[in-house]
Amino acid sequence: MFFILMLVILLAGAASWAVGATWLSIMAFRESAGRGFAYLLIPFYSLYFGSSRWPKTKTPMLILSIGFGILILFILVIVPFGFSYMLTHANSRPSDRAINANVLHAEVAFREVEFKAKDGVLLSGWYLPHENAPAAVVYCHGLFRSRLEMLDRAEKFWQAGYAGLLLDFRRHGKSGGELTSMGFLERLDIIGAVHFLVDSLQLKCPIVVHGVSMGAAAALLAAAEDSAITGLIVDSSFLSFDDTIVHHAKTWLGLPKFPIVDELILFTKWRAGFSSEDFDLRRAVQKIGDRPILFIAGGADTRMPPEIAQALYDASPSTHKSIKVIENASHGRAFDNDQKTYTELVLNFLQTVDEIYGSSNR
Repeated sequence: MFFILMLVILLAGAASWAVGATWLSIMAFRESAGRGFAYLLIPFYSLYFGSSRWPKTKTPMLILSIGFGILILFILVIVPFGFSYMLTHANSRPSDRAINANVLHAEVAFREVEFKAKDGVLLSGWYLPHENAPAAVVYCHGLFRSRLEMLDRAEKFWQAGYAGLLLDFRRHGKSGGELTSMGFLERLDIIGAVHFLVDSLQLKCPIVVHGVSMGAAAALLAAAEDSAITGLIVDSSFLSFDDTIVHHAKTWLGLPKFPIVDELILFTKWRAGFSSEDFDLRRAVQKIGDRPILFIAGGADTRMPPEIAQALYDASPSTHKSIKVIENASHGRAFDNDQKTYTELVLNFLQTVDEIYGSSNR
């Protein structure tokens, strides 16, 4: 419905501008010795001709000015508001909505679970139990995806002895929720998942959060807020909400920051209820302190290039931090590009977490 309204506004503005401009041009050719094309380019044409050269009938000027105003309103307000609406109402792409337990390997133990985010949103996921697991891993997918994005990783690390929880973020997969936010609101989903493991399932082992892209950003924000998260695997995160929106608008659409992208950022912050400081991941990583963090980046990632992982690594005060760039991997595809290296990297990290925190349930 919103996009139909956008189209109606655009057509109304274009039609008003076209009618007014055409009418003025015809009159101007008649009254101003063939100078009518100026009216097509300068709606407030008194700046060009002066009031003495206006056509005697002011109605076409009014129509043209209304149309021009509607088009400016559309470009500077409706378009960024529309992009903000799409961003905050994003959900899983069709292939990621087809969530069926048949995709799990037969030997993998699992059960369908539901739990609530910190703010009460009902979430859905798969819990992969493992007796005497040295750690449990919460797997967090990216924007437009679902738990299916992280399934191969979860199965591989389950086979190595680690319990796992694959969740669908709000408005994704089978989970509820009204808004998505690129990670700010999703941090509450992760906190809810962690406390589901700790409080409802009574797990005593360390809890590690493994996120990709939006999931990685949400993981950093969640860990900055909740000390129950004992370790983080941060794959292809961005630096901040502002930074990633500006970067993607320039890369994909060729848009400068001012004015449309600035307005998109402003509208989205207003919708989701956060500030630039709230969604600055360098600030978040500093709050995490000395907890273990593994940063992963794809060497061929143009969306969140390795320099971002390096900046987050440099900002972290942890003495248990590490970073790895998987060569030739595009955005979020480091695991697919080099499963052997990725698996060894994560298993070594999980062993480090176990050595630091131990596991009282074994």
